[in-house]
Amino acid sequence: MPVERWSTAQVETLAPDAASIKAGRGLSAPLSWSATGRLDDVLWGQCRGYQVCVDLTGPAYRCSCPSRKIPCKHALGLLLLWADTGVATAPAPEFAREWQAARAAKAVAKPRAAATPDPAAAAKRAEQRAERVAGGMTELRRWLDDQIRQGLAGAQRSGPGPYEAMAARLVDAQAPTAAGAVRRLATIAGIGP
Repeated sequence: MPVERWSTAQVETLAPDAASIKAGRGLSAPLSWSATGRLDDVLWGQCRGYQVCVDLTGPAYRCSCPSRKIPCKHALGLLLLWADTGVATAPAPEFAREWQAARAAKAVAKPRAAATPDPAAAAKRAEQRAERVAGGMTELRRWLDDQIRQGLAGAQRSGPGPYEAMAARLVDAQAPTAAGAVRRLATIAGIGP
């Protein structure tokens, strides 16, 4: 089943930080890419010598750049390009076909390697995760109340540090989407007159 093209906002929620979004936007122009395409559910591209693949079903990312951020600016740039204008349908290069084949082989091997899951253990893990997320959301609610009490002038004085710290706590609480929203808020709150 083909994946529908994502919105820019959906892509931005995947970014590890505001700087990555900005760098990804800088690479989202078609001129930044020597080649792009889509192979089933895998976007691929070549940007300034780097080979980039994004599996849209995961999402999962692969880039030959040395960045430790996941997804890196190249993967974000490719996703933003796809979200804004789409990518050409060109024959996929070897690196994209190999990565797709390796992911498919791993997906086939996983069910055989995994034993019958223990429903009680799965329920316990789900309950623990729900408790962590609920705790993170409670902490976020308190933090947002504090930010409102301090006002926008307080946000401008403190800079992005408190936002990054709260986002890190949300990641620890297994709420990455909320963490991404807090990181984006740092680029908006307290900016300008």
